Amino acid sequence: MKKIFQLFLLAALSLPASAYTVTPVTEAPDWQMDWTFNQSRPDWQAPSATDYSNFTVMFIKLEATLQPYASKDDLMAIFVGDELRGVASPAYVVGNEDTAPNTFVLKAFSNEGNGDVVDLTLKYYNAQLKQIFTCTKTITYDMEEVFGIEEDFIPEFTLGSAKYPVVNTVDMMSILAGAAITPAEGDIVGAFVGDECRGVWTMADGQYLNIYLRDAEETVTLKYYDSTRGRLHTFEADDNIPICDANGDGVVDVADISQIISVMADGTDDRHSDMNGDGVVDVADISTVIDYMAAQ
Repeated sequence: MKKIFQLFLLAALSLPASAYTVTPVTEAPDWQMDWTFNQSRPDWQAPSATDYSNFTVMFIKLEATLQPYASKDDLMAIFVGDELRGVASPAYVVGNEDTAPNTFVLKAFSNEGNGDVVDLTLKYYNAQLKQIFTCTKTITYDMEEVFGIEEDFIPEFTLGSAKYPVVNTVDMMSILAGAAITPAEGDIVGAFVGDECRGVWTMADGQYLNIYLRDAEETVTLKYYDSTRGRLHTFEADDNIPICDANGDGVVDVADISQIISVMADGTDDRHSDMNGDGVVDVADISTVIDYMAAQ
């Protein structure tokens, strides 16, 4: 699914100019995900210690994306299959009650022995967002190990959102390169379904962008903010034709104008030279390429 979706997004960034717009903007956009949902608080009851022979301790830290929404009313639970093995509220922040609690100390009960492989499911309920986030992990059980002490244990709960159950990770650097765009510090990419932001990327995030979807059939629009020029590039999913790159060499320049002129002279049917998507290769396509080059 990830590969198919990445190809779709590559197509979304390889479009005729009619589906590609450049808009001047006066300030950087403030694109943010809306994680709020409508799930009720779960009734997780702590298991009885007398039903189990062993336990281990887990220090679980929230990932940075969810930390601003954390509160003392949150819950963390651990399951093996459908069996609840432990539940806890956030750890108390000593000396600063105003600090959002972002760590849970969870006592996880078990009847497994040392060396047994266990599939764990962590469920985190965020009271402010009214949403349960889920993360699975396979561990080799060790009664003497305390998770999250020597090395932080930070599950990627946003990859298990109830609101956005489908997550596609795309290679943002490759996508921008395919659109003949070289990103710079301060540039921003936003993924949208309609007007709803479904993911945000900057160069500080590295190579990849996570796009969060309600289902795999949703159509994604990418918006690229060029901080150097103060322009917003919008790419609509429409067709699989390179942006003004008539000859397919990955660069938009006078060679593409020459390609269009050659197609016009030969009278051939070359849809890759139809830059404005009107079904005809003519001087309007040359104007489209010139306008694109001027906008860079």
